Amino acid sequence: MKLKTIKKKEKKEKKPKVKKLSQKRANKIVFTGMSLLMIASAVGVIRANVVATNFDNLTDKVDQLAKSKNEKSIQKEVFDYSALSFYATSFAEEYLNYDASANEEEKKERLDRLEKYLSVDVDVVDETSKNQEDFVRRLKSASLVRVKEEAECLLVYLNVVYETEKEEEKKTLTQEMVLPIQTKNQLFSIVGRPYFLATTLPQGKTTELKQAEASLDVPQQEKEAVEKFLTLFFEKYANGEKQELMLLMKEPVQTSGVTEFISLNENEIKYFETKQKEVNGIQVSVTFVDKQTGMTHTEDFSLWLTQTENSYFVRTLKHYFTEKEGN
Repeated sequence: MKLKTIKKKEKKEKKPKVKKLSQKRANKIVFTGMSLLMIASAVGVIRANVVATNFDNLTDKVDQLAKSKNEKSIQKEVFDYSALSFYATSFAEEYLNYDASANEEEKKERLDRLEKYLSVDVDVVDETSKNQEDFVRRLKSASLVRVKEEAECLLVYLNVVYETEKEEEKKTLTQEMVLPIQTKNQLFSIVGRPYFLATTLPQGKTTELKQAEASLDVPQQEKEAVEKFLTLFFEKYANGEKQELMLLMKEPVQTSGVTEFISLNENEIKYFETKQKEVNGIQVSVTFVDKQTGMTHTEDFSLWLTQTENSYFVRTLKHYFTEKEGN
């Protein structure tokens, strides 16, 4: 018997068909991609410009604020308080001192002196030209009370005391004289008429500066050494011996030397704690006597002492009771 060989037919694998991309479609895809890329780039550039602009605006605002702050600081520092006080009181002296019986030349000289203070016509402040009566007005004192900063100028308030004499009748008057003043380059000028107000005394009540409630425990030997030093120190202090005080304190204070040291109030010497190592805090009341009149008065002091090889040294001195050194 013959056997037939059966051959198994192998299936032919189908080859994947490769789709052909036309040139037109390829160009379209490339163009679309390029367009998207360009749009994304444009958006990025726009956003970057917006951020940069916002940053520049923010920087400008910061600069403007800083400049404004500096200008305000400069505006507050444009005048010297003591110079302004001297200027204003000098004007008050020229303005208030007046003798109606003076001759025309003397009156003109007064107006010439006043004119140097003014940015307005001198006739504006010459109230005496309207007066027909004889009188004498003399300034006795003038002191700066306060300065009010307005947008247009400084309002300078002076407390003035002056005497008027008319037909042998004398009167003493006290008023506030207000001067509108502008300042530029440390120079002053009166820009309006002076005016007068009732004198105001800025009195008030607040908490007094008291001694420390409790005193630190200090060995008796140290107390005696401190009191010995304080006696020596206040003797030099009262006599106004600055050269000797330079050996005893960091910042010498010179008095007029018209008083003499009498005593420490030993019952009220208080020792307080300080924040510095090896620095002793002391509060003490000291009595002095006027060499001319014999009148006594008492002053309060707070001292910060450091110990030296043989004695003590005043690191800080304050003329009132406090436990705050401030430096």
